[in-house]
Amino acid sequence: MPPKPILVKNETKKSVLLTPSRIVSRPDNLEGGEETEIAAQIVVPQEGGWGWVVVAASFLSVFILDGVSFTFGSLLKDISNDLNVSDSLIAFVNSLAVAIYFIAGPMASAFINRFGFRACIMSGSVLSSFSLFISYFSTNYPSLCIFYGFFAGFGYCLINMSAGLIVGFYFEKLRSLALAIATCGSSIGVMVFFPLNTYLVKLAGWRTTTLLHSGLIGVIYFLGMTFQPLLSFTVTKSTEDPTRTVTYLPCLSMATVRPTMSRTKTEGLVPTAAERLFCAVSNLNFPTAAAVVDDNKVTSDAQPGPSTGAVSKLTLTANAPQGGISPRQLKQVQSIMSRTSIQDKKTIEVTVTIEQPKKSGCWGRLCHWDQHIPQSRPMYRDDVFYDGNLDKLPAYKKSKMGTVTSKTGLEYQLAVSRAATAVDLKEKRGVFTTAARRVLATMMDTKLLKKKSFLCLCLAGLLIYIGFLIPYVFIQDRNSEEGLDPQHCSLFVSVIGFSNALGRLILGAIACYLDPLYVFIFAILMSGISTIASDLSFNLYYQYFYCFIFGFFVSSVASLRSMVLVSLYGLDNLTNATGIILLFQGIGSLISTPVASVLKNVYGYSISFYVAGIFITIGGLMLLPVKKISAKEKKETLPTV
Repeated sequence: MPPKPILVKNETKKSVLLTPSRIVSRPDNLEGGEETEIAAQIVVPQEGGWGWVVVAASFLSVFILDGVSFTFGSLLKDISNDLNVSDSLIAFVNSLAVAIYFIAGPMASAFINRFGFRACIMSGSVLSSFSLFISYFSTNYPSLCIFYGFFAGFGYCLINMSAGLIVGFYFEKLRSLALAIATCGSSIGVMVFFPLNTYLVKLAGWRTTTLLHSGLIGVIYFLGMTFQPLLSFTVTKSTEDPTRTVTYLPCLSMATVRPTMSRTKTEGLVPTAAERLFCAVSNLNFPTAAAVVDDNKVTSDAQPGPSTGAVSKLTLTANAPQGGISPRQLKQVQSIMSRTSIQDKKTIEVTVTIEQPKKSGCWGRLCHWDQHIPQSRPMYRDDVFYDGNLDKLPAYKKSKMGTVTSKTGLEYQLAVSRAATAVDLKEKRGVFTTAARRVLATMMDTKLLKKKSFLCLCLAGLLIYIGFLIPYVFIQDRNSEEGLDPQHCSLFVSVIGFSNALGRLILGAIACYLDPLYVFIFAILMSGISTIASDLSFNLYYQYFYCFIFGFFVSSVASLRSMVLVSLYGLDNLTNATGIILLFQGIGSLISTPVASVLKNVYGYSISFYVAGIFITIGGLMLLPVKKISAKEKKETLPTV
């Protein structure tokens, strides 16, 4: 078969975007009416190159972020003495910051979908840096709660979401490796910052240390500049079917394909509470890009997978920042087209636009700025929160079926990317546009809470996070009171951070071969039991061993979450499940260290660690019946023959 044509327009003007549409009928007025026009768009991963620069920037961003936010225990006593406030109230400040860190996840995701990764991480850096700077001048407890707790916590969330999710868009085959490297920045940051903070507090006090943290968080602003917009495709399908008509809408830059004979309507779609609240439709009510391309799949419940319907021509229009595309990206497009299995079924035409190179000096080349592509909707992908091995996903396996040679997963990108509406792509102004509200409607949808298995998972997450922060905050002071060398006490949290990095890599690899839920349960039980047993001996090596065990196994809380959710509820429910889980984790973090601090003041450190270990262990035990309950729920939802 001869190679498919790739048309290159060598001009400075932007290409006209022609996007295929389907009509999704709903019995409500969300998204502007009963009939909603939808359009398919996909993002092309670079699979290396600049992607490794993004990995490094993400690693450093999370390194600084979690190094600051999870080492508050080194500042606790000094702040308490300086403000003359009880340490239980001071502990609440950090609990509030970490709680907002999690709870604001859906809001941060909505902003990412509206404004892009780079704008969000840079905004988060400015907000957090300014909040910590104001905290330097705080002379009372309420101002510390407002700036060090609430505003800094929201900035942390913007940074964490942007740095944690952007890497997955630059890679496909090496995605799990790249994400593992980037997320290890969290553990290494905790390992480095705790002894550094301890030294700086003794040397100059908590205010100067906080001022340094403010400056370091500000560095993330410049790291975020590396998050360049990716090349994306607008998928256009034309057909010779006489029963269909193509209507061009210049004001929307879209081509609307309206079936005139056999249009399928989705019956009985009742809006959920979240959809009514945010006046937007959840992602699950939209077809994937693969379903839009497929001539036979026109309903919103189409299953992910490569397109199979025969059409006369499939056109992919490249959307690069400022309408341009680099020669390297052009070669990438040619490579994708030469190795995709879709070309066996459709005639593919790729239209790209190359801008004439503009003359600029050394400084201009160094500070080149690619604007955010307004049509980009990264949070419409089902796998945006997935950090496991793609080979385990049915959609990825299906996209590679029938191929002998390795190829880039254009079919996979189509299978996991949800369509966007015409109204969505038209909105260019405002904050809470459809792009933001749709993400909130997806992540805040409570329908999964009707499942007993998911409710157990959420309650377990709450209990686990009640005990999660306590060793990070109190291990140093507890062991100092027991007579251990202060120099060693400042290293215990570093050991937790080091083993946490190992745990992320090793447990993540194990979960690729074993059921991730059972690996997660085992890891949580080990974390809880070891915390209960941490008070049995205050031998130096025993405490080092406890910190290593706890850090290693508690890493599963972050590294295995997405894999567990996908194994239980499928990839299409991952975004929704993650949004709800983050809320419960945030609530657990909010009450964690303040309650532990009160128990410590009344009964001593031993009771605080006992209670933390018990909560973590109970959380692990609650997960034991989840697999069985989930299987039963799936059987009950199967249609009867």
